[in-house]
Order: sequence, then structure tokens, then C-alpha cells
Amino acid sequence: MKNNISFITILAIEAFLGIMINIGLSYVVRWQSLEPIEFMATFKIDYPLLLLPMLLTLLPAFFGCIWLMLHYSKNSLERKYWRYALICLIVIVLQTLVFHLPKNISFIEADYTGLEARGNLEAWAISHWIRSGIALVAGVFAIMGFKKGIENGMVSGDENR
Repeated sequence: MKNNISFITILAIEAFLGIMINIGLSYVVRWQSLEPIEFMATFKIDYPLLLLPMLLTLLPAFFGCIWLMLHYSKNSLERKYWRYALICLIVIVLQTLVFHLPKNISFIEADYTGLEARGNLEAWAISHWIRSGIALVAGVFAIMGFKKGIENGMVSGDENR
């Protein structure tokens, strides 16, 4: 079961990373090309469309990391790697709640002047790429945890480690 959950968790983390890269390379580029007021009107339409895919990938990644961390022995390297992956995901969630969500709401409600919107979008984009990098690191730790589990006999069916 650990192998299956590991595989699903890795896929979820990497799918989330893929969504983040897509947002950075397509949506952000388009948003930056628009006039600020037009950007905020467009963001109001685009943002809800991005929420569901992000949630459908981040939630299984998050809960998979928790489950895997708790189902390896306390001092195992596998548990350490899954804990690090989980910490990365927690940092992403905190960064989103503290920085991105307030800006997203302000963009949607068009609370900024044109100049403020432009500056806040630039800060948002930089922070977005930082989140993407953290998601990449989470994926690396998840793969390391999975690999260590295989090396320590998980493939042979030792599900009680």
C-alpha cells in the first residue's frame, strides 16, 4: 500500500508543479501583457478556473505526505524525506494564504490603481516562481522517500516497516 500511496503522492506533487509552471509560463505572461485594469478583469475570470486543478492536486499530495510520514518508522530515512516533502507543501500553503490569497482577492475586486496592480502583479509573479521552486523541491524529496522505500524492501512486500 505504501508503494501505491507513494506513487499517487508523487504524481500529485508533480501535477501541482505542472499547473504552477503552466500558470507562470502562460497566464502570468498574458496578464503582464495586459493593461492593469484589463488584467484585473481577466484575473477575475481566470482565477476560479485555476483553483480546482490546484486543489485536486495539492490535497492528495498533502494528505499522501502525511500518511506516508506517519507510516514509516520514526527514525527512518523514508520518513525524513516524506516529512521534508510535507514541509515544502506546508510552506506553499502558508505562502499562498499569507501572500497570494490577499492579492488575488484584491485583483478580483479591482482594489488597486493601475500602477498598484502592475507592481503587485510583478511581486505576485516572483512569489509564484518561488512557490514553483518549492514544489519542485517537494517532488525531489518525495521521489527520494519512494526510492529509499524501494531500496529498503518495499517492493518485496514488507509493508510493516
